[in-house]
Amino acid sequence: MYIPKLEYKHIRPAAIAAAGLFLCFSTLFFLPVDIPHKITIPLTVLFIGSLWLCPWQMSAALLFSALGDYMGSCGNFLWQMGFFAIGHVFYVIYFLARHRHISVNGANGLPYRKWYIPAVATGAALLLIFVLCRIVPQAFAKGGTVIGTGTGIYSCLICLMLVGALLQRKPIFAAGAILFVFSDFMLAWNKFISPIPYRDYIVLVPYFMAQLLMFAGSVGKGFGKELWHDIGIYRKRT
Repeated sequence: MYIPKLEYKHIRPAAIAAAGLFLCFSTLFFLPVDIPHKITIPLTVLFIGSLWLCPWQMSAALLFSALGDYMGSCGNFLWQMGFFAIGHVFYVIYFLARHRHISVNGANGLPYRKWYIPAVATGAALLLIFVLCRIVPQAFAKGGTVIGTGTGIYSCLICLMLVGALLQRKPIFAAGAILFVFSDFMLAWNKFISPIPYRDYIVLVPYFMAQLLMFAGSVGKGFGKELWHDIGIYRKRT
């Protein structure tokens, strides 16, 4: 499918408009308004905007996140987790391609300190070990083999996404990934360990902000601080 590329002068207004609509519909979720599957609307807006503004990997990640939201609104936790897992795979693909391009081409970015990569790897490993030892056994106990196995696989994928985001030399991706991990950790704790007060706010506010930061970091110059040609992984429009 041919998707025309926005002219440079239209990138910033389009991105701000998409982000504004996303924030409006995110706020709408917390209001007592009866709209079927209203949690799916914010990510659907970002996905549509990303088709003209973001690399295809980011669009795919946002699409599967929207599908995960839909399954969550239907009460199907297994499919919700499955779609989000696929979304994280696309985040990882994007981060790997972006990191490779930066490494090969020496693109501008925050330099690594010697301790940074070992610290990132250690932190992600400790987080994963904690989840596998504390939350996943409860997922097996309360949800059965399929849910328990799925939770373990999902935990590995989101930790891999976190590592990829932290290696981007771009704080907006790091902040987005950390918020995403926090949101999913709270969701899992609430479901398998013990109820969390104000669950919707504690889980969904960080989640919405995480997705917005991911989107913002991958659009063109003026919003995500990148030119289209800076990252050589954008969709070919032929």
